[in-house]
Amino acid sequence: MTLLFKLALLLVAFLYATVGHGGASGYLAVFALASLPPGELRASALILNLFVSALSFISYRSRSHFDHRIFTILILSSVPAAYAGGLFHLPGQLYKFILGTFLLFAFLKVSGLLASRPKEISRMPVWAGILMGLLIGFFSGLIGIGGGIILSPLLILFAWADMKTTAGISAAFIFINSAAGLAGLFHSGQMQLDPELPVWIGLVLVGGLAGSILGSRLLSEKGVRKVLALVLALASFKLLFL
Repeated sequence: MTLLFKLALLLVAFLYATVGHGGASGYLAVFALASLPPGELRASALILNLFVSALSFISYRSRSHFDHRIFTILILSSVPAAYAGGLFHLPGQLYKFILGTFLLFAFLKVSGLLASRPKEISRMPVWAGILMGLLIGFFSGLIGIGGGIILSPLLILFAWADMKTTAGISAAFIFINSAAGLAGLFHSGQMQLDPELPVWIGLVLVGGLAGSILGSRLLSEKGVRKVLALVLALASFKLLFL
């Protein structure tokens, strides 16, 4: 692969790790721009997700940016849903349009372009967490992402966690759901890996380590929010136009 391709992977890992994400939606965009078949590389994207989300979780958890209750409720419902989603192959562009539109709206809200009053942090209802976990988990396994790109804006929009706690929860959520999605791909015979995957892993580890340290230790809550807005904008553009 070209140097530009490798730098793009490193940059994606850096940006996404800053907000506790693994970067799968970004890797799939890079694959598409490089004329690689993103649909066939879902497994590769999820494996990269595992490494970067693990780094993000370690960095954010070490600074106490985590909520065990929210994570437990979400993960109990999302894991079986992510496995089920990995068993299916969804043709067509409808799901990309729906998710891309949601992420565009989330970007506008998180960035402050759609003005709204800041909400006080509230306790997430159990039923809402279970429903959210089911929907995000299934969709994650279906299209080959860890789900953090959907989870983070929802936690922020409903004011169930602050920005850095959201990042810590998302990182752990992404890791577990990526593993469940990979299991679904494996058991459905869709486990296709690129021969250059070890090189890609090395690149995203470098970017992920730098990003996770920046987000968890150096950036303010406002700074992490701005990076999340950028990530949402990039993911939305990828889904709607690539």
